Amino acid sequence: MCHVRDVLPCITVRLKTVPMRIIAANGRAAMIGFASLALTEVSSHTPALEQLSAAAPSIVVVSLLLSVATVMPKIVSGSSLSDLLSAASSENLKADGALGQLLAAFDQNLELWAGRLAMVGMLGLPIAETIKGDALF
Repeated sequence: MCHVRDVLPCITVRLKTVPMRIIAANGRAAMIGFASLALTEVSSHTPALEQLSAAAPSIVVVSLLLSVATVMPKIVSGSSLSDLLSAASSENLKADGALGQLLAAFDQNLELWAGRLAMVGMLGLPIAETIKGDALF
């Protein structure tokens, strides 16, 4: 059982049980969300919080589509998602030529870290705008 003084170790233990496919799906959603927020803000100077409040139904639809897209490879191939995820390593993605080397860079680790950075951006952009009082870009 966790005590108040042991909150951080308890949270860490619980995070280790989160399936990788859920983390990957959240990362994909964050990447799309952050790119959408940043590009719209650059082009129209509309703050991120205003964009998020105006686009709530669209956010739900995109989230559902990403959830279906995460499960679709399992349905099509008949393999488990953990098998598919472990197969997406840079060793298995290597091919001949420059294109093959480029594709090998896009393995599960790159997607995981890009998703984490996008999650930080999704949280940081509205916070920075709140502090600044206007659109960041």
